[in-house]
Amino acid sequence: MSGETRTYATYKEFCGNLEQPWVTRISEAVDWTQQPTTRDQVCIEAVLDTMAVTGASILHVGVGNSKFAQRFASRARHIDGLTVHQNEKTYADALGLPNYSVYVLNKYSPEFVSVITHTYDFIIDNNLASFACCKYHFAVMVENYLRVLTSHGQILTCQIGMDVYHGDFGWVMTYADLVSLESKFPVHVSKITDVVYTIAMRQ
Repeated sequence: MSGETRTYATYKEFCGNLEQPWVTRISEAVDWTQQPTTRDQVCIEAVLDTMAVTGASILHVGVGNSKFAQRFASRARHIDGLTVHQNEKTYADALGLPNYSVYVLNKYSPEFVSVITHTYDFIIDNNLASFACCKYHFAVMVENYLRVLTSHGQILTCQIGMDVYHGDFGWVMTYADLVSLESKFPVHVSKITDVVYTIAMRQ
């Protein structure tokens, strides 16, 4: 696929490593502590501002500069965050927000279910396929999220983020790709805005 846009349909089915998905290399490219909030994150936050966040539990995948937690911590019951970069956890911990906990954890890993013990009303993930190594581990991630999503919870993502992939990993996703997940998982996909989408448990 050299020189071609990678898509969900064309990406490899299995990376060859059952238990250990690719772990992001620690580099400045994935340390977002000193970077501005991305456009996709801004769009999701604007939508979340219109929703019932007060008293909610939130999982933020890819904590970056932790501006998300700083914005919503006073309203949410608790916010857990995931990162693959120790610097982002160190930065988040130093903020001292009492209801904010960050874990260094690969969202595609089977270890997710033993580390994340809360359930969530909202899971925020700007790009579900950001560093996906294969479709198998992408499916592991979806199953991870659904295990910890409350019965009326929502996964929020954004097309701006879904248009990006990194180096040798991940792929571009479309709204149609998300809708195709309905045939594989007990979920319903819908649009909140032109670029922000929600995945909820099928009722």
